[in-house]
This record gives sequence, structure tokens and C-alpha cells, in this order.
Amino acid sequence: MNNLYRNFSSVSLYFVISILITLAVYSIPKDSFSYGKSIDREYVEYNSDDYKNIEDSELETTNLNQNDSEYVAYDNVGNKNIEDSELETTNLNQNDFNIIAISDVGCSLRAQENIKNIEEKDPELFLVVGDLSYEKTPDCWFDMTKSLDSKTKIAIGNHDSYEEEGITGEKLKNAFLDHYGMNSSYYSFDYQNVHVLVMDTQLELSVDTLESNAKLTEKVSAKPKSKVDLEKTEPLLGRYPEIPIKDLLQEESVDIKIPKLKKYLELNSLVPDIKVDKKQYQFVLDDLKKTSNNKDIDWIIVMLHKPLYSSLSKQFEEYIVRDKYQGIFDKYGVDLVIQGHNHIYSRTLPLMFNKLDISQPVVDSSTSKDDVTFTNPNGTVYLVVGLGGEEIHRIVDNPDYIANYYNDGFGFLDLNIKDNILDGTFYDINLNCQVKITEKKKKETIDLKSCLPSGNEKPKIIDQFTIKKNQTSTDEKNTLEHQQLQSKKN
Repeated sequence: MNNLYRNFSSVSLYFVISILITLAVYSIPKDSFSYGKSIDREYVEYNSDDYKNIEDSELETTNLNQNDSEYVAYDNVGNKNIEDSELETTNLNQNDFNIIAISDVGCSLRAQENIKNIEEKDPELFLVVGDLSYEKTPDCWFDMTKSLDSKTKIAIGNHDSYEEEGITGEKLKNAFLDHYGMNSSYYSFDYQNVHVLVMDTQLELSVDTLESNAKLTEKVSAKPKSKVDLEKTEPLLGRYPEIPIKDLLQEESVDIKIPKLKKYLELNSLVPDIKVDKKQYQFVLDDLKKTSNNKDIDWIIVMLHKPLYSSLSKQFEEYIVRDKYQGIFDKYGVDLVIQGHNHIYSRTLPLMFNKLDISQPVVDSSTSKDDVTFTNPNGTVYLVVGLGGEEIHRIVDNPDYIANYYNDGFGFLDLNIKDNILDGTFYDINLNCQVKITEKKKKETIDLKSCLPSGNEKPKIIDQFTIKKNQTSTDEKNTLEHQQLQSKKN
């Protein structure tokens, strides 16, 4: 009986103590706690319709991770609006994160394996540089990338618009815009110390579009294409009236030499009278000008589909887009331009625009093809990341400004950023691709059906590069100022 009483007393005492502790905890103000969950994602988004998608009197609150309860609030100029008494995140290294970029993906087994490898890298941002599903609906893409959905930012490619659907092809593009909450196909956003500007090259006059739709002759073929066939193969010819190519280039103030269009210019071939979106140019100009004055931004990345610079492959380097925009990129210090359209990987040396000869960019004289580290480079590095999962294109040649290139497999670009250092790595996901000989031209090509997972092998590194920006310390600045003052006195 005494043992039973002692046991009962112990339980009762434990119960009373538990209640007192619980009451004490709940009586502590909530602001007294320090929350240690790390923030996975933060960015401020801009669009072309209202330069900042936020009223002066509002606060924009961005969900940092759908599985977490933490939020970061921004005011109308993009500054964090967190008071000292609010949530404190002790495990966050503000400028240490990774961004992954791919293009020309599709929904094949190759693409699915690529996405699996990207998921394992757990990026803070997932940039898709156009040509997502390669189907008339985006459903397979959304299903394949659902785990990355909240981290995804896209650029529109030619297979995300009318080229996939035909003459009335706006449903596919609008489906992508709606899903990712985009008011426009060109926009920008900040993520920590990085600013990303996304452009839509489908809204520009491009060499690729003119060449693929130009008519070499007015001669009527024996079997003219039906309206249905025309809309499927040359949707722009059904979408716009025709105009002589010289007239169109004059209308758009294009007066540069474009070797790829030489034969069409000689015949003054008919091309679609494409209407260029004038607002995108002004948006790019305003956005980069504003960003260049933002002391919180260390890196500026531009994302667009059709490449300004690339290894020479199936698709052309876009001279017209290069002539229009590269000078702006140079002026406002764009660090990287990430591109697609060619189903290859390529990386340039740091380049600047050459007004005297558009075909020969100015290469940073302090660099060479053997360099993999660039400190305060004088120019922009242009990358093509088109090995997302669709067919692979042949590389015909490499201009002198191409530092590295690859087209023997599928993979992705991984950018790791820590403060003023950016490390780039392109990975091949190690599918067991076999080479075959084509019947007609007897050339080697990748047998896509053979590209299956090879087992437990990890992605292999194809290319690595580093960009560093020197930051003078406060002590160094003070010493320099002191020396300057002393020299003036003397």
C-alpha cells in the first residue's frame, strides 16, 4: 500500500510540474523566440506592365518555401521590411546559393533523367531558357517539374508559342504565363544579390525567323502547300502579310551585314511582315539602368532563348538581336547571358560589342581559352545550355571567342554564388548514349533511343569556370584615401 501511494504521489507531482512549465512557456511573448529555419527562397518580381508589381502603399510578401511558414516582406523599392522584433533566421548565409539553368527540354526519358539530377542538386532557382514541353499542351512539363515548380522561372522559346501550335498559337504560351504567374513574357526579378532579366526573343526580329520563312523565288511549285500544311510548317506566313525583306529591314532600322541572309537580300525575297514589340526594348533599357545603380546587386544575369553568341550549329547567331541589345548589356555591366535554341553547350570568353564589325566581338585581352578564372572581366560571358533533353545538334565550327563547347550528351548548368564569386559548372548526366552513322550523309550522330540511365554513375563535369569581382575592404579604402590626402599636402 505504501508503494502504491509513493507511485501515485510521483505521478501527481510530475503532472503538476508539466502544467506549470507549459503555462510559463505560453506566457512568454512570441517575439522573444529566435527561429532558426533557413530561408530557401527570396526574390522580388517585376513585370513589363507595371515596373514593380506593387503599389506604393503595399508590401509584397514572397513565400520563401511552400513547406515553411517563414516569409520575407519587401517594401515598394525592394528593401526588406523586417523589424528587429520579427523572425530571426540564424542559419541563413545570405549570399551562398545555387542556380540551375537548362533549355530545349521536352518530356522524353532523357529530359526526365535530367530533371531528376537537377532535383538532387536542390537549387534555390531553376531557370528554363525556353522550349519546355515540345507539345501543344504544357501538361507533361508541369507534371515532370512539379517538385521544382515554386523555384522555376522561364523564358519563352519558339516551341512555346505559335511554332508549336500553328497560326493561332497563343494558348500554349498563355498556359505557361498563367501557370508561373507572369503578366508578360519579359520581366525581371531579384534573388538575394542577383538580378535576373528575362527577355522574349519571339518578340524580336531575328535572323532565324527571317531565314526559315523567306521565299527564295516566286515560282509556284507543282504541288503547292495547302493552307493547313502552310500553317503547320511556316506559321508566320499565314499569320502576317508578306513584305520584301529589304523593306522590312529598313522599317526596323537594320543596316548591318548579315551573311546568313545574303542570298535572300540578293533576291529581295518575301518574308512575313513581323511586328516587333517596341516595349520590350524600353523595358530592358530601364530595368538595367535601374539595376546598375542598386548597391545590393552584385550580379546581373540575362536569360533569353535565341543566342547572340554560340558555337556554329543548326541555329544562327542572332546578329540583329546582338546589334540591338549587346551595347546595352555592356553599358550596364551584365555578367552572364544564358541562352538556348542550339541543342549544344557552349561558353564564350568575356565579350563586348564591336561596332565596326558585328561578327567579331571585342574579347577581353587579359583572357585566353585556357583561362577558367576571370577576375573583374571586361565583358559578358555568353552561355548556351540547350542539352535539356531534345535531339542534339551538330557543332559545325567554333569562332575564336568560344572557350568551351560540348554536344555528346545531356545535362545542365549549375551556378554557385557566394558574395562576389560565381562558380559555373556544366554537368553531363551520364546517360548511356551510343553513336550511330546516318544513312544519307554518313555522319556520326547520337542514337537518342540508346540514351538510357547508365546505373549509379554520378553526373560528370564537362566545363568549369569562375568569375570573381574584387571588393576593396573599408580599411584599404581608408588607407588609399589617407595616402591621397598626404600626397596632396606634400
